[in-house]
Amino acid sequence: MFHSATSRRGRRIHRVVLLRNSEATVAYLLPGGPPTVVDDGKRKKTYPPLSRPLPLSAIRLDPGWTVGRDQHPEVADRQGKHVLVLGAGALGSPVIDHLAKAGVGFITVVDADNLSPANIGRHLLGAESIGKRKASAAAQRVNLGYPATVVTPHAMTAENWLKKHALSGVDVVLDLTGEPDVRWYVDQARHEHPCPLLIGWMEPYVAAAHACLLPPQTPWIQGSRDPLNDLEAVSWPDEVIRREPGCSSRFQSYTAAAAAHAVALVTENALDLIDGGDGSATAQVVSWVRGQHFLDKHWPGLALRDWALPAAPHEGLILTRPFP
Repeated sequence: MFHSATSRRGRRIHRVVLLRNSEATVAYLLPGGPPTVVDDGKRKKTYPPLSRPLPLSAIRLDPGWTVGRDQHPEVADRQGKHVLVLGAGALGSPVIDHLAKAGVGFITVVDADNLSPANIGRHLLGAESIGKRKASAAAQRVNLGYPATVVTPHAMTAENWLKKHALSGVDVVLDLTGEPDVRWYVDQARHEHPCPLLIGWMEPYVAAAHACLLPPQTPWIQGSRDPLNDLEAVSWPDEVIRREPGCSSRFQSYTAAAAAHAVALVTENALDLIDGGDGSATAQVVSWVRGQHFLDKHWPGLALRDWALPAAPHEGLILTRPFP
């Protein structure tokens, strides 16, 4: 069919040939197509079909090129992977963006919340998205920016999504909600369809951030206990968790710059799971821990737990431990 300038219905068609090698990409519009109609806003002008090939400017937008200029062969496999991201907040939303930048082909994002003005200082989205569903607005932004990634949003709670959907067809789950109920529901869903799980969260001020990597057969809940608090680097006083004036909302205080460390930690380890690296075979906790000087600046009397003490003299240190 390509050798003919007409379609099966007898219509003349444009034909473009694309030539690529390791050094260059060139394209030509072949002769014999239909007349070209140009609308300049005032009138339409028709140009006759080409009589000879026309060179075209060609640029690559495939993920092999955009991710790392053909230096990352793992991108081809990532294009076929489906990642479920629970939570599109200050941690989840930039992680989704980074996964798309890294060439992951399919992302399902689940979050029931709307974006509020208090969110935009540390969220992927800005003021143009205030009042919109976080999941839908983040998906729209990423889909527009990275055509090799398909992000499907679900504006509902993670618990409801897990009740309505199975994990069959999901390659990796990222729970970035910080919610104990969600962690329990994810564990139940993984009993039916085992798959790798990353649970990521930040401590107040991002004095520490954690990525817990669990192979398919390793549950998060140990006995009847949720181990999250035991894995943290600091024993936090209740006063550190703030309340918004005039309402019951509780929040942690931290900046987008501080959260960037957590985003990088979670994304790198998520990609390790997606690519089938060490984290997909061994249950472990990877933590970014700030030093004592950082703690002293934010709240008096804070101290690192014993396992995190190696970070004390440093600005920040990545530590890896077995789980649980």
